[in-house]
Amino acid sequence: MKSRLVLSLAILANLSGCAVQQYRPIVDSGVSKGSYEADLADCQQLAERRPAANNAAGGAAAGAILGALLGAAVGLRGNDVGRVAAWGAASGGVNGAAYGVAEQKAIVARCMSGRGYNVVAE
Repeated sequence: MKSRLVLSLAILANLSGCAVQQYRPIVDSGVSKGSYEADLADCQQLAERRPAANNAAGGAAAGAILGALLGAAVGLRGNDVGRVAAWGAASGGVNGAAYGVAEQKAIVARCMSGRGYNVVAE
């Protein structure tokens, strides 16, 4: 069970790292002052400095702790507490990764806006 959870979180973290490389904000086409592709690549690299995997790992750790505390609070014992903690870790990891990806997309959009592009949709 634990090995599947660790593998799932590792895959999730890896996929969340790819999300910023695929993100292309929608910009108003007549407003740019530079090379869109070069500017986009620079902004994506800037966003990668804030890895979404960190949020996934933090969410997984917090979820595991909260799950274990919840399981113990309702009177579960042994493996049952472990299952609730694993569920909390998985849930927290997914939520943390989603937040991290959204944060990276916002960084790209703000960066592109700062370079003179009129970002109309994130």
